[in-house]
Amino acid sequence: MMLFKVGTAAAASAMRGPVRPDVALRRQNLDVLLLDAEHRQSLAALRAYSRAGLRVGAAACESESWWAPSLNSRFCRLAATVPDLGEDADAFTSAVLDLLDRYPTRMVLPAYDGTIEALRHRRAEIERRTALPLASERALDIAVNKTRTLAVAGLAGLRVPRSIHINNLGDLAPALREVGFPAVVKPHESWVERDGKGVRLSPNVVQTLDEAKAVYAHVISEGGRALIQQFLPGRREAVTMFYANDEVWARLAQISYREWPVLGGASVLCETIPLLPDITSDAERLVRAIDLEGCSMVEFRRDRDGHPVLMEVNPRVGGSVALAIAAGVNFPQLMYDWKVNSRLTRVDSYRVGNRLHWLAGDIWNLKCAFEMQGHPDIPSRKTALAKFVCDFARPGNTLDGVEISDMRPALSELYKMLVQHGTRRVMKLMTRNQPLMSKG
Repeated sequence: MMLFKVGTAAAASAMRGPVRPDVALRRQNLDVLLLDAEHRQSLAALRAYSRAGLRVGAAACESESWWAPSLNSRFCRLAATVPDLGEDADAFTSAVLDLLDRYPTRMVLPAYDGTIEALRHRRAEIERRTALPLASERALDIAVNKTRTLAVAGLAGLRVPRSIHINNLGDLAPALREVGFPAVVKPHESWVERDGKGVRLSPNVVQTLDEAKAVYAHVISEGGRALIQQFLPGRREAVTMFYANDEVWARLAQISYREWPVLGGASVLCETIPLLPDITSDAERLVRAIDLEGCSMVEFRRDRDGHPVLMEVNPRVGGSVALAIAAGVNFPQLMYDWKVNSRLTRVDSYRVGNRLHWLAGDIWNLKCAFEMQGHPDIPSRKTALAKFVCDFARPGNTLDGVEISDMRPALSELYKMLVQHGTRRVMKLMTRNQPLMSKG
């Protein structure tokens, strides 16, 4: 049974016609196969690898392949469609294995929490075919679990937020009384699988017990577990590190001005900052304590006294990796050099003050600001709109994904936004008119 479809980059998008086999690529190998072609970090890695002279292919889930930016890039040598990860993780991984059998590849790079979890289930099969630039299973077990991460961080001397594990609905009220409002309901794991299906869970800020009950019920209904954490009001900073062979080969610090989703989401506007001593030393201590080899992003938030408090660590390339590449730290290349070339070169500096603006994500952030007035971290509508306009017009901003010589990825993301917005408007109208229709 054919579990996937493979075609040239020029034919992979549904906007341009059916997928057709690329006969030329059947006679050559790939250097890198990028999974999660719908994610912006995959596009940044695709361009970085291609400019280094590597042959790069990309794969997207079926439901996202019609718009996935990397499949629309002129740099994509092989565009593939695989089963939806959230519907059948094993079928997804089987399709990846089939791709690796058909197109021998030196390294496969996942960019999404759920993809990493799916590949881990069959890691030995993957690694018999290609290099997989992930940390050890022991390290990943700690990094993907918020409770274990916080425990290791506390032992390593990092500040961590007050956190209370919730075993049942009855634990909510006492936990909220101890932590106070606003509070954060955070799932133990970002990606949860049950009965072969998976879903990504995000943290949510709550201001009442009823809100907390609703969020907790959703987490439990998806098969997850939850913590109650204190809400921290300070600025959001992160350190991306590359650690291997007991050495740190590269570091980059950044500040996030806005995110989507608003709490704990991907940065939509970020800027490189100097390696501040407190967050840099904390990030390195944590990565060493976990022995988290490869590329990881350690995220912090400042408390009311200005001290950095650990939020989480992501054991993968972050969504804003294009910022690091533009600033002079090519994390995708470091991953390839680590796993394929078996040699690493230290990166000791980068450009401070580089800014990256993900326009599509910022539009969604603005929409949330208009709809979620009164919530923590949400400015007034007037302030949100003013910041959006001023930041868009500010000189020196780099628009994530936009490149004059390779515009199809940006246009495909714009097309997706227009389609989604149009679909939602139609559904809203249908819902609004439903009582009238039923009476008729």
